[in-house]
Amino acid sequence: MARALGESPSTVHGWKSVGRIPAEKQPHVLDVALALNIPITAEHVVFPLGRPDAVDDLGLSLSTPHVACHRGDKAQPKAAA
Repeated sequence: MARALGESPSTVHGWKSVGRIPAEKQPHVLDVALALNIPITAEHVVFPLGRPDAVDDLGLSLSTPHVACHRGDKAQPKAAA
């Protein structure tokens, strides 16, 4: 995946380690995954370690039903339930 993204393996590993893909890289990650037939969704890219099941400092729930991804005519596979 790192090669396909044009990133060093250590960079992609760093994203995985911290559980965050930089926002400016997220659309490219989705495009590359789609081209490689890797079944990931915007949900996977925004929350690579899964959604936080926590409440923020204001007492607001951090869990929301879905991440919206407006990708034009590109198909986005549905996440498994």
